[in-house]
Amino acid sequence: MIEKAILAINPNASFSSGNDINRIRWHDGNPNNITVNQIQAKIVELKAEEPLRQLREQRNKLLAQSDWMAVSDRTMTQAQIDYRQALRNLPETADPQLDENGDLTNVTWPSL
Repeated sequence: MIEKAILAINPNASFSSGNDINRIRWHDGNPNNITVNQIQAKIVELKAEEPLRQLREQRNKLLAQSDWMAVSDRTMTQAQIDYRQALRNLPETADPQLDENGDLTNVTWPSL
């Protein structure tokens, strides 16, 4: 998570960190003067965004798997239209959370 946080702050940062935030080695001299406090704040932000990121990732897979329903030479049933719309609405209608293993919970996935 340290790496993700640093790269979210500066995508061009050159560093190595291992798993210790206090032992970051800047290969580029840390030209943006990224601080430990900034990294810690970004880690908190990324962790808070993770449930919605995972929800969107899974939702996008399900939409891709159902794209065949919406090809131009086919007429979708109302159930298929409703299913795909429910998938698209999930980011606004769900309250995704992560369990202790980092797995997505608290989402009711639509079905056909």
